Amino acid sequence: MTPSSPAFERDLIRRVLAPFATGLLFLAPVLLTLILLNWLAGYLIAALGPNTPLGQALGQAGMFFTPSPLAAFWAGIGMAAVLVWVIGLAVQTRFRPQLEGGLDGLISRIPGLGALYRPLAQFVRMMGTGQGGEMSGMSVVSVSFGASVEALALLTSPKLHDFGQGPRYLILIPTAPVPVGGGLLFVEPQQVKPVPSMGVDDLAKLYVTMGTLSGPEGVK
Repeated sequence: MTPSSPAFERDLIRRVLAPFATGLLFLAPVLLTLILLNWLAGYLIAALGPNTPLGQALGQAGMFFTPSPLAAFWAGIGMAAVLVWVIGLAVQTRFRPQLEGGLDGLISRIPGLGALYRPLAQFVRMMGTGQGGEMSGMSVVSVSFGASVEALALLTSPKLHDFGQGPRYLILIPTAPVPVGGGLLFVEPQQVKPVPSMGVDDLAKLYVTMGTLSGPEGVK
């Protein structure tokens, strides 16, 4: 695999994006809490815009590099992206439990935020869990809708359900870019195909990165 080969370029992209996706998943409960608070305050339409509290904070941080307000805002966005990437590198190490515990303890002590943050954190980590987590019994599947449309989803369990129209699997199709919601569907078994090359965390990273990170083996 030479430095100019497509395989090398794909591997390099995965190595760069994987820590960012991991960091984004780790920080997703915090980001979702901020977005929810912005929505409650009337800022949902432009949660990250220059005129919102979060956007103004990013702009102030960018002022260290440029006096232009617009350039400072984008510089702040860049600084935030680098910070997320660095956090992702740290989360990929054995210090993940200490980092999660410290972040949870810090935010949970803030009055009013703890009640919002705790359920969001639990839900996000269910999506990006490792072995032994709440979603460790789920598996990634491909679900066909007609002859030309397929979607990656989670098979909740191998159990079949029958409500009078034949056996059905229960699947969860996440949403992008923050896979903490989605749709629960009952589909016929012949529409469901396992994707053994992907785990639950790989699927979460795929949705978080809007399809730019397709897992260690790719989507085949």
